[in-house]
Amino acid sequence: MHGFRRAGSVSFPNVQPGAVAPKCFAMSHQLSPKKFSHLAQWFFFLVTLYIGWQFVLFCRFAAGLGPEAARPAGVEGFLPISALLGLRHALGTFSWDPVHPAGLAIFLAALVMGLLFRKAFCGHVCPVGFVIARLGRLGQRLGLARSTPPRLEAGLRLPKYLFLLFFLYTTFFGMGLSEVESFLRSPYNLTADARMLQFFLSPGPVAVAVLTGLAVLGLVFRGSFCRWVCPYGALLGLLAKIGPTALTRDAAGCTGCGRCRKACPMDLPITAGARPMECSGCASCVVTCPRPESAVRFSFAGRIAPWWLPLVGACGVFALTYLAANALGLWNAKLPTAMLARLYAMALGG
Repeated sequence: MHGFRRAGSVSFPNVQPGAVAPKCFAMSHQLSPKKFSHLAQWFFFLVTLYIGWQFVLFCRFAAGLGPEAARPAGVEGFLPISALLGLRHALGTFSWDPVHPAGLAIFLAALVMGLLFRKAFCGHVCPVGFVIARLGRLGQRLGLARSTPPRLEAGLRLPKYLFLLFFLYTTFFGMGLSEVESFLRSPYNLTADARMLQFFLSPGPVAVAVLTGLAVLGLVFRGSFCRWVCPYGALLGLLAKIGPTALTRDAAGCTGCGRCRKACPMDLPITAGARPMECSGCASCVVTCPRPESAVRFSFAGRIAPWWLPLVGACGVFALTYLAANALGLWNAKLPTAMLARLYAMALGG
């Protein structure tokens, strides 16, 4: 088959010369790069749904409405501000956050991914990024998708950097170490995930209007939330800018077909440069390009890299972080279950 290279018994179209697909994914049927790249996205999204369900069961237990259930540590991944404060506390005291230890571990893993493999956390792990990408694809199928002019795009990206600056300044300069520690141990921070759950289960009119507006924007402008609003993604994009992984676009080898931009969940143009801060490392442009050997490809520290590098790198960093944190006792909070249940009962109005 033209354009295919064999890796075990798996066929990967558009694989770069010399790139070898991971043997652990060998199957008896063909697995295209597009499907392969979606495996991690679906895995983390389904794991997120499972963690959410386990957290609902814990909250029901805390409120006296169900049998005893453990609080899943993974829910702390939805508390990036608390994790940022936990990092500030760790740097100042050389001690791990005892309240949301898994949140700090996930946050550090995301930072490492951003530095080494572009915004791979956004492209392969983040459940919000997963939903945003699907909204963009739906908008394309419905014929709603539009692109913004470069100057307008630059202005629309400004808010997320202002949000990031505010959070960084408040965390590292606006609060003293004792204030950070007091906040981390406060009942509000201890039960921040319960308050977040209440927000999504019973949103007010303003919240519904804002979420609906963001969803509509996502249908029309691909990745608009990630591109214009998310301060978390802004931080990872800055790290990716100085990292070793680059997205190389060779004008001489490019046919100008436009497939790369159509496939990109962030609507990045082909002229975005080698290290565009919005690139999530999803590899959609590389696996879609009809000439990946000469037009679009990844490089790592100046050397040509396989299209699956950000994907495998992100999964590897996350797996190593989880295993290390578990082994060192830095994943699950060591707070008594009875005390947690009482605090959550108060937060939930019990």
